[in-house]
Amino acid sequence: NIYNNRSKTYSHFSEFSDDKKFPTMVAFHQNLFLACVLSAIGSCISVLAIVALAYPEFRKSKHNVKYQPTTEKMFFLLNIICQIVSGLTSTVASWFGPVSIVVPINVAAQLLSNMFFFGILGIEKFPKGTRIGTYFVATASLLLPYVGPTVQDQNVIELITQPSALIWTSLLLAATVLSGYFCLVWVNEKQKTGVVKNKYKAPILLIARVCASVLSTTASKALPGVSGIAFFLSFILFLALAILIFFVAILQATEVDQGSFVPFSSCGNIVLNAITGLIIWQDYLVIQSSVCYSIVMIQILMGVYLISSIDVLSSSADQSYALSQSVKILVAKDIADQRGKYLASFAGGSIPIMLANSNIEEEDEEEDDEDNRSHSRSVMFDNKMLFYSQKNARLNGSVSNQPSSVINGSEYGSIVS
Repeated sequence: NIYNNRSKTYSHFSEFSDDKKFPTMVAFHQNLFLACVLSAIGSCISVLAIVALAYPEFRKSKHNVKYQPTTEKMFFLLNIICQIVSGLTSTVASWFGPVSIVVPINVAAQLLSNMFFFGILGIEKFPKGTRIGTYFVATASLLLPYVGPTVQDQNVIELITQPSALIWTSLLLAATVLSGYFCLVWVNEKQKTGVVKNKYKAPILLIARVCASVLSTTASKALPGVSGIAFFLSFILFLALAILIFFVAILQATEVDQGSFVPFSSCGNIVLNAITGLIIWQDYLVIQSSVCYSIVMIQILMGVYLISSIDVLSSSADQSYALSQSVKILVAKDIADQRGKYLASFAGGSIPIMLANSNIEEEDEEEDDEDNRSHSRSVMFDNKMLFYSQKNARLNGSVSNQPSSVINGSEYGSIVS
């Protein structure tokens, strides 16, 4: 099914339903297999560009390795070369197939190569969950050519001038310009101070990377389908976005954690390109299976969630448990201070026993100290036995009446609250 539309062609004069002819830049056959291969190669080279800057930075920070200025310039030059080759390869890939297919393949290859290169060089260690999530995203992305949109001949001018397309493009441009401004300021700051101190740099870099990549893919796909002033504007937009992506990649390599930034940027890139394909490129007309396409996209998002270190439910539970334990410790410490050091010594740091013994009645202060301590130990021992008896009774499904010397449930809940 992947190759059913291989005969689709962008010609110099593409014909549409109204029998009008529209000049285009080049003529070539649509080939989804070639688009996927070029996309995967481009993403691997893109990761190499990041590694060219991240690896020497890692060596300097972790192993105190000092590089000569000439060596640092060579790493920087390698980064530029890899980014240029990667950009050209990814651009050509978008000419041969839908962006909603090309981009997920690009992202899957990027995640795999990112895990491979950063892992083998020792820059980052990827746990089992991250590795499984990466494989999950990669395998789900490989299903997209079988269930997602196929190739189609299109009139680019008519598509990008639709109201919905104009609104969506304007939103992406606004987000790109705003976040791009901060990125350019941070590049200058990094050259002067060596580090970017803004605490919001990670999300802003993420917005710049994702939005610029989506617009760049759309602009590159439009190039072979337009001419004249439209081609000139698309080409200028593509170059400006390529420059912005270049600076974002420099900041990304040294200012953020790759293990979390790459999965989130990949997720955003896939989702926004899928939306762009539906709004601008009308992929909904040629989707092979809408249900399967939606399920595969959900699987990709689940894989990215598995890769990330965020776990909302687990984090909330851990915080609640930590808070309750902190309150118990404070209450037990207060009880121990009020009842005397012998209580803390007898309890041996056991918080439930301290709480259970908190209602021991005070003895007459005029009694002999030795008798008082002996009696208190006897009462505490009885309460300790009752505490564990009550605990066993609860486990067996029955709760016995609590004596007044043992703190009851309502009082315990009140204290913890």
